[in-house]
Amino acid sequence: MAATAAADPSSTTPQQGYDLGEVQSPRSVAMGGAQNATGTSTTALWLNPANLPYTRVYHFEALATFSPDARRTNFGGAIADSSTSKVSGAFGGVWSQLDPDGARRQWTDLRLALALPLGDQISIGVTGRYLRVNQSVASGPFRDSYVSDGTRGDPLFSQFTFDAGVTVQPVPGLFFGLVGHNLTNPGTALAPTTLAGGVGYMRPQLFTLEANALADFTTWKGTRGRLMFGGEFVVMEHVPLRAGYRYDAGQRAHSVSAGIGYLDKKWSVEISGRRDVATDQPMTLFSIGLKYFVDPKGNNSDSRDDTGMTNSDPYPPP
Repeated sequence: MAATAAADPSSTTPQQGYDLGEVQSPRSVAMGGAQNATGTSTTALWLNPANLPYTRVYHFEALATFSPDARRTNFGGAIADSSTSKVSGAFGGVWSQLDPDGARRQWTDLRLALALPLGDQISIGVTGRYLRVNQSVASGPFRDSYVSDGTRGDPLFSQFTFDAGVTVQPVPGLFFGLVGHNLTNPGTALAPTTLAGGVGYMRPQLFTLEANALADFTTWKGTRGRLMFGGEFVVMEHVPLRAGYRYDAGQRAHSVSAGIGYLDKKWSVEISGRRDVATDQPMTLFSIGLKYFVDPKGNNSDSRDDTGMTNSDPYPPP
C-alpha cells in the first residue's frame, strides 16, 4: 500500500525564514524594506511608529505573505488612525507559521503604536509589542531540549517589548527616520534588538525614493547589518510601481524585489515579491494586502494611502 506523502521541509535556514520576525507588508517588501523614513499608515506600525502623523488617514488593512522555500505563511491585519486626533495610533496583529513539516515554529505578534507630532517638522512614536513563539518538541537541533524547542507546556518565547522612533522633515518632502526595535533587549534571535535609520524623499502623486541601513545586535555572534534601497512611481494617479534591493550581511544574501498595486478612493490592493539572487539558499517571498479607506468626518473626501496620493500632506502644526 502507498505510504502517506509528506511535504518537504524548509530549504532555508531558520534565521533566513524567520527574517528577524518582521511583518512583511506589501509596500515594504516591494521597496526592499526601505520604509523607515517614508512608510506611513499601517506600514509605520510594523517599522517606524514616528511616521504615523505624516499622513492623515483612517485605514483598515488585511495582509498575507507566503514563502515556498522557507515554508512560511503569515496572516493578519491592522488599523491606522492619524486623522481624528493629534495623537496618531495604530493596532495590528499577525499569526505566522514556519516550516510546518520541520521545525513547526508558530508565533503570534500583536502591536499597538502611538505617535505625536512636535510641530510640523518632527514626530516621535512608540510601539508596544507582545510576541509569543511556539515550536514543536524534539524538532530542534538538540531534539527534546528546552534550549532548542521549549517544553510541551510552555512557549519558547512569550514577552512584551517595545520599539521607539523619531522622524524629522527638515524641508517639505525630505524625511529622516530612526527607530530601535525590541528595546527591552530580550537577548534572543526571536526578538532581536536592532537599530534602523533611513532617508527618503517623496513628491506627492509622483514618486518616493528611500535608502535605509539596519544593525542587528542579537541574531549573530557579532553585529550584522542590512542595506536597503527602494523606489515607487505612481502611474495615472492610481497605479504604484515599486522596486527595491536589499543586502543582508548576516545571511550574505543579495535580494531584489518588485510590486504593483491599484488605489481607488475607498480601497486598494497591493502585491509584491522578493527573491534572493546571490546566496547559498535562495528564498522567495510574496506579500499581498487589501486596504479600506475610511473618512471619519463623513465628507466623502479622498483618503488614500501613503503613496503620495491625496491626504498625504504633512500633519498640520498644532
